[in-house]
Amino acid sequence: MHSSRVFTKFDCERISSISADYTVKDPNEKEIVNLLLEQISRTRPVDQKKIKSNIVTINSKFILRNLGTGIKEEFYLVLPKDADPKKNKISIFSDLGSRIIGSSTGTVVKGSYGANQYFSIEDITYQPEASGDYHR
Repeated sequence: MHSSRVFTKFDCERISSISADYTVKDPNEKEIVNLLLEQISRTRPVDQKKIKSNIVTINSKFILRNLGTGIKEEFYLVLPKDADPKKNKISIFSDLGSRIIGSSTGTVVKGSYGANQYFSIEDITYQPEASGDYHR
């Protein structure tokens, strides 16, 4: 389901660094973190000043369309400490967040494990790198 994903060097460093100190609260989360680390280990990170603006990076805001209902909603992809489901702030270490990071607009991702939901990344309304914010 994934096209190849692209990660910035900065995002790779943050993911590796956070995962080393991260306390996993749920067994699924450990698997998610390990899969994400494996994924970034197999890619060649891109300099953050060269990342295309259609790639979801940490702290991006994007529109997801539920392919079942057609409903579109804006979300933020954030570090685990900033996650807040009530404010649509998705952790990079969540089911959905780990599938979205590094993906481009037009990519279809599966929702939470066990749920038969699919989402399309419709648009990126804010990407830090595209806005010149290289340390957010």
